Amino acid sequence: MEIWDLYTKYREKTGKEHVRGKQIPDGYYHLVVHVWIRNRKGEYLISQRAANRPTFPLMWECVGGSVLKGESSIEGAIREVKEEVGLDLNPEDGIMFFSKIREVINGKQFQDIMDVWIFEYDGELHLKEATTDEVADCRWMSVGEIKKLYDDGKLVHTLDYFFCSFQEKELDYSNIIGKTVTGKVDRPLGIHHPRHPDMVYPINYGYVEGIMAADGVEQDVYVFGTDEPLEKFEGKVIKVFHRFNDVEDKWIVSLDGRDIPDDKILGDIAFQEQFFYGKLYG
Repeated sequence: MEIWDLYTKYREKTGKEHVRGKQIPDGYYHLVVHVWIRNRKGEYLISQRAANRPTFPLMWECVGGSVLKGESSIEGAIREVKEEVGLDLNPEDGIMFFSKIREVINGKQFQDIMDVWIFEYDGELHLKEATTDEVADCRWMSVGEIKKLYDDGKLVHTLDYFFCSFQEKELDYSNIIGKTVTGKVDRPLGIHHPRHPDMVYPINYGYVEGIMAADGVEQDVYVFGTDEPLEKFEGKVIKVFHRFNDVEDKWIVSLDGRDIPDDKILGDIAFQEQFFYGKLYG
């Protein structure tokens, strides 16, 4: 029986535990890790799920799975790699590329916080040393080969973010972060989305007047620092949420200029950003 810790959307442990296979209560989440292992040639380790797996049998994917009760994200990542493909990785070599909160997407309930890790590794493959029989095969593959798997319907479809995120260059927002900006709030806290009435804004959302974004309209912002709906704002840009699969960036503005933990930001913007893949910079 596999047991998970349950978290709030701010990655706070609730003290509650959950048995895999049961429905997770609304408002709770469990941790999931995806682990991408890359060699110096720029190839990635891709594994084939065993034929007896209950979901996606014989399809290809990166290493991944649920973090168990008492584990941290990196501990779960290291364990999954050993269990599935037999490699002993150093946790200090892992880089969390991005984290994403998933609730219900395309009708499927996830209720998880997905951490995407990346490791550099150039040693031999040791599938025979795996401690479970979850994986039938593993191979180094180029980006093109992975894309062909996806196009042929042989790659687990929830890994589609690989093609829009891992191929990007690291971005520099140093000319934006720290700036004081002013603007208007066109979707104040508590309002319903104009096209999606089930979506309620838990945070003020507006735009910076006079600064045009990549989508051709004024720059969007999430405004932190108040529990009241606003009509306008002035504050400091403390971070930028960059969407991998969209042309828009979202500026994170703090009314009093103070920093805000990443987990707080990701939790508050997840109502909308769960439908995109992205990363906080700053």
